[in-house]
Amino acid sequence: METLNNFQRKSLAPVPVWHLSNLQDGKSQTLSELLLSNHASFAVLRDPRLLFHNHLPHALGSSYLLGAGTQKLKQIYNAEAEELKQVHDVFIQGGITRDNWRDFLGQKQYTVAYTNFFDIEVQNYAGDWKAVVDTYLFAGSKPLINGFSGGLGHPFIHLAYAYEFNSSVVATEALSMGCTEYDDIHRFIDRYPDDNSTYQTASLEKVLNMVRDDRRFDDMFDQPGFANVFTTLEQRETIVLEHWNGWIVTDPYEQLDDCMFTASRLAIETSNSKGEFDFYLAHVLTVGHALRILLPLMPVVWHIPVMKQYGLFTILVYIAQLRPAFDAQNIESWELKASNWSKISEDAVNNEPSVDIHFPKVVRALKVAEETWGSKHRHFMKAAEKFIAEFKSWTGFGLGVDVIP
Repeated sequence: METLNNFQRKSLAPVPVWHLSNLQDGKSQTLSELLLSNHASFAVLRDPRLLFHNHLPHALGSSYLLGAGTQKLKQIYNAEAEELKQVHDVFIQGGITRDNWRDFLGQKQYTVAYTNFFDIEVQNYAGDWKAVVDTYLFAGSKPLINGFSGGLGHPFIHLAYAYEFNSSVVATEALSMGCTEYDDIHRFIDRYPDDNSTYQTASLEKVLNMVRDDRRFDDMFDQPGFANVFTTLEQRETIVLEHWNGWIVTDPYEQLDDCMFTASRLAIETSNSKGEFDFYLAHVLTVGHALRILLPLMPVVWHIPVMKQYGLFTILVYIAQLRPAFDAQNIESWELKASNWSKISEDAVNNEPSVDIHFPKVVRALKVAEETWGSKHRHFMKAAEKFIAEFKSWTGFGLGVDVIP
């Protein structure tokens, strides 16, 4: 079977790889040092209840690629470090082996133990972290990758930054996160359920519109929030699968383009007049960006399953966030001021919210989408400029993490 190491690109070019160890400029050396420091100092999961994640590689990597300098990178690191948990806190440190590593999937208290295990495996593979990823991501009848959308898809995001920066430490963190966040929806990918669809379409946006119009989801929730995902699967699983089965994936590269356009609308067009953007819908965009990085490196056999997993993730998040309407004129009517992405990137890096751990990921996802697929009427550039100009904070949390089972 083809692996991440030897798959030959067919129609989507990989993004450039930044080999930080070979770059001698100050900000590249700083980024390398901060990634190593984060790995040695902080766990991949954090409080409350280990439900949140260490996003430093995402924020640092995206800010670096948007043009952030040494001081900005350090500022981001120091701001986020205050929220993280030390690796030598109360975590289980060991006990994971090649024979039992699947026995602890979904158990968050093993976050450090999993990272330590995969670090050792990289040593056992003579430093070839990509071979370790191949070995553990795709093996078995219930491969780890089929649950990688757990934890709001952060395992995908983390792994994408590992490849962009050729970072073994970020890769082992991604595998650790994939293990502790192993999502129960893997069962639908491991073995596809019977097709109960009532329509078929290649457009994920059409699926979301059908979900929005489906009265069977009415009156389920009065507030948004991630806990709604669990309730949706418990009470409306068959209906969710009806819509998910209706999304037909035959051309992953082309359909990812369509998905990123839809994701940009979800992330940007659903903001409110207070400059608040939906935290969870933004992850539909940033996970889609991660797939743009990963798909060209992935075995062809996994392209459709990964896209189908992304589609199910998107549907569930959309329902959880109360199926908001898209405002078609929200982005298209924006009067673009910048003439190029250099200006937008500069504005993003120098903007007051630039130390927000998710802010730069959104901007970069939009930038790479346009670099990859182009953009009619500068859609992605307008979306990015609008986001930078209007962002004040995140919303969509509902009753918060206390109600997450």
